[in-house]
Amino acid sequence: MINDESTLLYNALKYEEGHERRTQHILKVYSLTKLIGEQENISNEDMIILNASAILHDICIKYCKEKYSGDASLENQKMEAPYIVEKFLKETNYTPSYIPKIIELVKKHHDYDNINSTLLQILIEADLIINYFETENKEKTLKLIKNIFKTETGKNIFNSFKLEEI
Repeated sequence: MINDESTLLYNALKYEEGHERRTQHILKVYSLTKLIGEQENISNEDMIILNASAILHDICIKYCKEKYSGDASLENQKMEAPYIVEKFLKETNYTPSYIPKIIELVKKHHDYDNINSTLLQILIEADLIINYFETENKEKTLKLIKNIFKTETGKNIFNSFKLEEI
């Protein structure tokens, strides 16, 4: 089966070995990314790319912590993303032309100053909404959300929590 999203998700969760926060984060960002993408009517091909990037967006954290003695900095994650993401995608038979696009989204999902595509915009919005609920520094995340959100769906989802209007 080509572009096997279900197996990709399963493999990512298995890779995390039950790490509670990262496992839950994968599931939440994936679900929200999928919802925003569907509501924003992106193409089927773009949904495949977007969903895979959501599943793998933080997959480098564990690898970096192991390789760099606990240092999972964004710099290390960006450096290791091509290797780790490609490995996961090849194991689940993703279309070769999708792989660089997915890697690019994973690498850029914290680059808030250079959002250059709808797919990156959606991934960042989903991640920020989940980060808002997972962080203790809600003010900092809220400031990012107010300045970054562009999709109507992302804004509406966040506003539906009735925490703050963006």
